[in-house]
Amino acid sequence: MALFEKISMQEKIDFIKNLSLLIKSGKPINESFALLSEQFKSPELKKVLKKAKEKSEKGTPLYEIFGESKAFDEVFVSFIRAGEESGTLDENLENLGNWLERNHKLKKEISSATLYPKIIISFAILLGGGLTIFVLPQLVQVFQTLPVELPVTTQMMLAISEVMRESGLYVVGLVAGLMLTFYLLLKIRAIRRIYHTLSLKFPVGGTISQEYQLTIISQLVATLLRSGITLDNALDIVSESVTNIRYEEALEEVRDQISAGNSFTQALGSYPGLFPGLFVSVVNTGEETGSYSDSFQYLADFFSLRVTERTKRLPPVLEPMLLIAIGIFVAFIAHAIVIPIYEVTEGLY
Repeated sequence: MALFEKISMQEKIDFIKNLSLLIKSGKPINESFALLSEQFKSPELKKVLKKAKEKSEKGTPLYEIFGESKAFDEVFVSFIRAGEESGTLDENLENLGNWLERNHKLKKEISSATLYPKIIISFAILLGGGLTIFVLPQLVQVFQTLPVELPVTTQMMLAISEVMRESGLYVVGLVAGLMLTFYLLLKIRAIRRIYHTLSLKFPVGGTISQEYQLTIISQLVATLLRSGITLDNALDIVSESVTNIRYEEALEEVRDQISAGNSFTQALGSYPGLFPGLFVSVVNTGEETGSYSDSFQYLADFFSLRVTERTKRLPPVLEPMLLIAIGIFVAFIAHAIVIPIYEVTEGLY
């Protein structure tokens, strides 16, 4: 989730926590903005804070100030508004900072766990590209003059090399075009829904994707409720914060069912493929005891740990598969290059 454009997540977290501390210490809000605008390096954040200082001095409510900026999303504005209206702005900002920090930490853990597979895949792509562009063209003329029947692997390699030599730019353009087309197609809501539905069914990755969405939902709902935001408003905000359109639409429908008089548990139970029985059961406990925020915090801690553990188990699962794939690729190249040369040298003796 990006609260600001062109501002690092760490700066966002530091800004929110520092602002909370200054307000808690009794510092006037306009002076707080002036002080913080000098502490951060991001030009975008400096610009936003200077504008916030000017408007706050004119008496404009903070939630309106930040709501006018495209750099801030509804989550931030909602926390600000609830804090201003309840007189707990410093606490709400602290809650927001803590939530962003937990979410940022989870993303870093996922990124760290998948770093090795990314490196291996990148290396394989670079190796294949380097061989195709720089090495194979040099071997084409040699192999074409050899007085032996070339094996299928060599013929395939020569064909690939010929295509890259004659139409390399077109091939690169085609790949780039396909990637751009896929990116643009995902902007269409119906296609994005199909893609997000399929992503939840992928082996291993689908489970991680689902539990990551449940972590976001649980953490944010718990934090919003603690900050004085009502359940229906919290679901509104969370539906715009999840990264999977299936969960976005389900949360909107759950909110509508609650507004129509259905219980939270019943509404969630309408989507067993998205909200597992364990999730619904814990929410039901919160509904019966009136402690939604605690129940969602338990769920957040549980699913956050599950996501972390699953991502840490990914490298040992992917490593053998990646090594086998690279081994097959190297064996193909070796066979294509070595066999013709071996047959020629064998014929000389």
